[in-house]
Amino acid sequence: MEKRRHIRVLRWPVFIILLLVIVGGSIGALSRSRNTSSASAAGSPSPLLIDDFSTNRSTPKAGKGWEFVSDRVMGGMSVGRIEYGMVDGRSCLRLVGSVLLENNGGFIQARGTLGPGGRNFNAHAYKGIKLSVKGNRQTYAIHLGTRDTRLPWQFYEAPFSTDESWQEIQIPFETFKPNSLRKPLNTKALTTLAVVAKGKKFDADIRVDNIAFYKDTTMYKKLTPEEERVILNKGTERPFTGKYVNHSADGTYTCKQCGAKLFDSSSKFHSNCGWPSFDDQIKGTVKMQPDADGVRTEIVCANCGGHLGHVFKGERLTSKNTRYCVNSISMDFVPEGQDPFPTASSAESEKPKQERAIFASGCFWGTEYHLQKVPGVISTTVGYTGGRTKNPTYKQVCTDKTGHAEAVEVVYDPSKTNYEQLARLFFETHDFTQLNRQGPDVGKQYRSAVFYLDEKQKDVAAGLIATLKKKGFDVKTELTPASKFWPAELYHQDYYKKNGKTPYCHIYRKIF
Repeated sequence: MEKRRHIRVLRWPVFIILLLVIVGGSIGALSRSRNTSSASAAGSPSPLLIDDFSTNRSTPKAGKGWEFVSDRVMGGMSVGRIEYGMVDGRSCLRLVGSVLLENNGGFIQARGTLGPGGRNFNAHAYKGIKLSVKGNRQTYAIHLGTRDTRLPWQFYEAPFSTDESWQEIQIPFETFKPNSLRKPLNTKALTTLAVVAKGKKFDADIRVDNIAFYKDTTMYKKLTPEEERVILNKGTERPFTGKYVNHSADGTYTCKQCGAKLFDSSSKFHSNCGWPSFDDQIKGTVKMQPDADGVRTEIVCANCGGHLGHVFKGERLTSKNTRYCVNSISMDFVPEGQDPFPTASSAESEKPKQERAIFASGCFWGTEYHLQKVPGVISTTVGYTGGRTKNPTYKQVCTDKTGHAEAVEVVYDPSKTNYEQLARLFFETHDFTQLNRQGPDVGKQYRSAVFYLDEKQKDVAAGLIATLKKKGFDVKTELTPASKFWPAELYHQDYYKKNGKTPYCHIYRKIF
């Protein structure tokens, strides 16, 4: 644990890892700056470079890990390419081509993998993506893939506008919206990043320079010079001087810099080493990595990267045979019963609660058109449910042999809308007296159905159906327990929004 002085420099093992990443096809998410003075001045670690597209050997070589992808993989007609070169003295990637909507098309992209060897990349400690861009006054987007985006049309999207001059754009992770899936963005499991031109017919031409993960310095507490020496510059406080060496109260020890939970008091023990000792961490909160001395194992906060101390194993001091040796100055203490501030878990608990609903009322384009306009609706996904076939395609569902209905999954904020409001709109935007059809669309796949996810939804829908029958309507709507929902192909998602049209058989009329 004793370490009187250490000057932090770029480590050659990191450079070697970079070369391995290049060979493996990743786009260089390990090109982190290790400049101690800049980190100290900012009060938090530096941004993490993804790629600057230079030919400098200290960064990923331009072109490695990036690939051009267009809608032709799904039958579209868009064309384009990616290039590398110098523009205005900057090394950059250029995405150029024509986005066409014919044959259910609509996108071109430059896409690369983030984690080495295809593994997930943990960007949880970062605020979002920043990039320098120069475009042609069109709107583009960043798409993020995670371990949850297993289908080609699943991704998390954040749009941005371009100008004919260079500009730096910051895109917080919280602005990324899910497409064709309901899970929130998991920044601990990123897999791919893409620069995308999509959604309308236009000529794309965008240049990207210096793309990186960035941190929000406001999330960190302002540190004293002594705290910076230990937490940012990997120093060590003198033994037996820390406030928590002999501390024994019940509660939680948290990171001094970001407030994330680290250790529970139940894991603390007296080791007589001169620093607070713990034989276990709160799962996933402390990261281990080789120390610069090449001998010890350093421990840092998994959320912000702040230096904590070192970990030692094999000393047989407790049954877990592990000692986390931590600087008191790297921690705060929160008494039992009091919430730490601000922990990652508490921040997530403050996110708006989300609930789901699934409705079928004929062609899912029209059903989605009306539901996605409701204030409080977070996202909509068109797809197939209620049948037997796994992973059905549109062509299979159209045969009316799969048992599936064209349906829409709605994710909404219950503080802004509720299930009954959505169900009322569902009934008021289609003809629920028609059996296994809707207008000119005929077949069981076009049936009217409510797929309820719990008894509360069932009771609400049943109540509305009873009201409609009292009003004299011959209701043919099925009330069915929800089963597996299969997202439809990409070209079906947001169909009317992308094409600027309105439904032909879903017309609103007030009933209730």
